[in-house]
Amino acid sequence: MNKKTLLTKLEKLFNMPEVREGFPSQPKCIDWANKVAPLLKFDQQYYINFLKNAHKMNLPLSPSTLAPAFRIMVSHLQMAIEELKIGIEYDSQKNADPSLHDDYVDKSRIQELKAISTTKFDLSKLINILEEMNVCNQKQCYISVIMLTRALLDHVPPIFSFKKFSEVSNNYAGTRSFKDSMVHLEKSSRKIADQYLHSQIRQKESLPNKTQVNFLNDIDVLLSEIVRVLK
Repeated sequence: MNKKTLLTKLEKLFNMPEVREGFPSQPKCIDWANKVAPLLKFDQQYYINFLKNAHKMNLPLSPSTLAPAFRIMVSHLQMAIEELKIGIEYDSQKNADPSLHDDYVDKSRIQELKAISTTKFDLSKLINILEEMNVCNQKQCYISVIMLTRALLDHVPPIFSFKKFSEVSNNYAGTRSFKDSMVHLEKSSRKIADQYLHSQIRQKESLPNKTQVNFLNDIDVLLSEIVRVLK
C-alpha cells in the first residue's frame, strides 16, 4: 500500500464522528481499533503503542480507565497521519529535484564496459556492482553504496595484474594523477566502509550521508583506466 492510500484510510478512521463524540458500545470501539492497528505497521513505534492501549479496550474496565487509553490511541493515530503527510511531501520534493536521482556511476561508463569484448575477464559481476551502486544511491541506501565501493576495490585488481587494490594504488605504472586518485580511494573509502561493516550496535549511531560516501570521481578514474586496459 502506498503512502497516499494509507493516509486516506487513516484520515477516514480518524475523522469518524465516534472518535470525537464517543462510540455507542465497547465492541464498536474494538472494531475501530482493529481497523486502525494494521495500518500503523508502517511505523513500529506507533503500532506498538497503539496496540498496548487497544488491548485495554477488550478488558472489563470502567469508562474512567478506558477513556485515557482511548485518547492515547487517538493521539498516536494523529501523529502517524502527520508523519505520513511529511513523508509524502518529502517524496514529492525529491521527485521534483533531479539532483536527488543522479547516477553514482555514469551510465555511459557502464555502457563502455558492456561494449568490451574480452575472454580474459568476465565483466558481468563488475557491471552488476556498478548498477547496484546506482540503485542504492537513488534509494539513499548509503551504507550499501560504501560497502559496494569496497566490493568494487576487492574485485578489480586482477585486471591490473595485482591481487590487492593496495598494490594497484601503490605499484601500478599509471599516471601520477591516477595514482593519487587510487591512493585516496583505497585509504579513505576502505576506512569508511570498515566503520559500517565491522562496528557493532551501539546506544547511538551516526549514519552516512551522500557526501560521506561520495567517491564517484575516483571511481570514474578507475573505470576509465579499466576501459583503456581492456579495449
